[in-house]
Amino acid sequence: MIRRDLLRALAAPAGAALAQGAPRYDLLIQNGEVVDPGRAFRGRRDVAVLDGHIAAIEPKIPAEGALEVIDARGLLVAPGLIDLHTHCYHGATGLSIEADPIAARSGVTTWVDAGSFGLDQVEGFRRFVVAPQQARVFGYMHLYPNLRNPDVDVVQYVRSEMKRTAEAALKNRDIILGVKVYVGANMNGRYSLDFLKIARELGDRFKLPLMAHISFAPPETPEVMELMRPGDVVTHCFNTHTLGILDSSGNLKPGVKEARARGVLFDVGHGAGSFNFSVARRALDAGFLPDTISTDLYNVNLAGPVYDMPTTLSKFLHLGMSLEDVLVRATARPARVISRVPGLGTLEAGSPADISLLAIEEGQFQLVDSQKNSVTAAKRIVSRLTISRGRRLAARL
Repeated sequence: MIRRDLLRALAAPAGAALAQGAPRYDLLIQNGEVVDPGRAFRGRRDVAVLDGHIAAIEPKIPAEGALEVIDARGLLVAPGLIDLHTHCYHGATGLSIEADPIAARSGVTTWVDAGSFGLDQVEGFRRFVVAPQQARVFGYMHLYPNLRNPDVDVVQYVRSEMKRTAEAALKNRDIILGVKVYVGANMNGRYSLDFLKIARELGDRFKLPLMAHISFAPPETPEVMELMRPGDVVTHCFNTHTLGILDSSGNLKPGVKEARARGVLFDVGHGAGSFNFSVARRALDAGFLPDTISTDLYNVNLAGPVYDMPTTLSKFLHLGMSLEDVLVRATARPARVISRVPGLGTLEAGSPADISLLAIEEGQFQLVDSQKNSVTAAKRIVSRLTISRGRRLAARL
């Protein structure tokens, strides 16, 4: 909740507010270059923070009015990065990482766990992941609960649990964005298309968005695209697998362009096996940019090839996307997918004080995709400081 005195301060220029004895700012970031692609703004501004929100963005804000001052000279002041595809149910799954320690060094202030848990683990996700983190955490539930009886009819079982799955998502809608379904012969074998159809029925019936992992056929790409609806997310869009968006000639497969036209979103979801420079380059050359850029970060790829969000963003900078085009896909656009926090993904008076201080380094930097293909980039994005909910996010020892 924003205090009334802050709302009064927002209505006046920073200098005037201080002269009238308005409350001090908790934090002031001076001399940085604000880059806020969600509102097409880039320029030298000071940013003041009070009560976890942006209190003012002005060309010059006096340092005397702030409890803490950060000199961001030479740095970019961007909205906190949002990673739409991670696995951060730390302690409950073998692959998941802990959000805050990595957030502190990577500029990510909002995490989305993409299907590490099912309906019977939502309360644990809230209590042991969402609540303790300073960074914001949301999640997609995976479609199917754990099967304990090998003799059960798998498809019928998942269908019978549809209502309970939806009810768990709706009951926890403040933190649950929708349902994740793993589509690919390597994930669910011959049941993959059946599970997707059940997910589609669930989504339509209960008005819940889907996130669909795509990997190996069957099913085929057109079958998957046909079942996607506006607001659904297709993740791993630049993979080399048979269930991808490009054919062997580098052209978009049937149904992909049509899916985007009706509002289906395409997410990177880098991961250990799902991002390839050649596929991404051909897609970008065809004008098919990702809607969101995410890491699919988990403990197997934390030491490479993913590392973190700035490294992933740097790969798209190397592929020729502008800084603004890269950042908007890690700020404002995933914020719209989340749609739980007003003002998330942007920097303006009244919005959450989730801020990434970034630098663009120049040199010779090796970047590696999921198939160990290496490129040498002349620039890379690095994080210098993460501010979440108006406070520095400190790295743990």
